[in-house]
Amino acid sequence: MGKIYPTAKISERSTIDLGEDSFIGDFTLITVPKLIVGEGSQINSGVKVVGREPCIIGRHVVVGYNVVLITSSDTLAAKMDDASPETERKIVSGPIHLGDYSYIGSGSVVMPNVVVGKYAVVGALSYVPEGTVIPDCMVGWGQPFKPIKRRLRGLYVER
Repeated sequence: MGKIYPTAKISERSTIDLGEDSFIGDFTLITVPKLIVGEGSQINSGVKVVGREPCIIGRHVVVGYNVVLITSSDTLAAKMDDASPETERKIVSGPIHLGDYSYIGSGSVVMPNVVVGKYAVVGALSYVPEGTVIPDCMVGWGQPFKPIKRRLRGLYVER
């Protein structure tokens, strides 16, 4: 069974499926309706997983310190505050999928409808816009995220 550190804050509406040898670190915030964390994965301190849609994290994934995974967000519209009626807001929603052995660098922000492939790396302080699909073994960074090079999967041993 995985471990959830005592200072993690988890919404009452959230369901968590935590894989063997995985953990959710201190001072994390989880508000998504469903969070699936594969075996051996780590969600480090200060991470926020927020929104209306699920977040699926594969096996042996590292989510760096202070990463924000957002599964729903207001976009530019006349009204963008929670107090406004939803009919006057433009809300973008969609799940986030982090593939096996992927890495999300510290301080990065990942928006809705993002798929990060197996062995892919998102460098620190990156912004991954809505709808981005990062292929397997791709390494990149930036604001917005830009693919830079491919990583050789063979250098890493699958368990």
